[in-house]
Amino acid sequence: MMVLLFYGMDDNHHRSLEVEREVKKMAILMNILKKQNGMSIIGQGGKIILFTLPSLIGAILVHLILPQIAALPEGFSFIKPLGYVFLIPGLILWGTAVIQLLTGFSKGKLVTTGAYSVVRNPIYSSVTFFILPAVALLSLTWVYFIPAFFLYAGVTIFIGEEEKQMVRAFGIEYENYLKRVDRLIPFKKP
Repeated sequence: MMVLLFYGMDDNHHRSLEVEREVKKMAILMNILKKQNGMSIIGQGGKIILFTLPSLIGAILVHLILPQIAALPEGFSFIKPLGYVFLIPGLILWGTAVIQLLTGFSKGKLVTTGAYSVVRNPIYSSVTFFILPAVALLSLTWVYFIPAFFLYAGVTIFIGEEEKQMVRAFGIEYENYLKRVDRLIPFKKP
């Protein structure tokens, strides 16, 4: 009986530690999601995603329902390995950018190193120029180039408002960054 009591206490203590860990995780998440310098971590992302999403859904549907229309001509199978050449750097750029954004934003800092030294919007850029083209090449379909085009257009249309907020928040530091690093094309000078 004594063993059961101790076992029960250990089990309750273990649950208590799990709850405490979950509360800490939620606090970290809430800190990331709260506004920093008057901006949310999502920025103009909601508008850009809503602008791009119909073309992505359409591409997926055409690929799944009408694969004969979506398919590249038969002689193009040799380009499939090129998909990996796009996918690997795309995932690295995307992953690095997400980590940097989550850590930098929660501290209210302007991030201009790492992925953000290559391009100002590396999350959008990686999907536009690497990940969606990789999906097209690996699946041997052309339809995924369409949402890549819409994503590029969406960023071009909507990101200006976010850039104005960034100038208000970070001033000359962000203005200098605008002069050094391109909005969407990696390694291109503005």
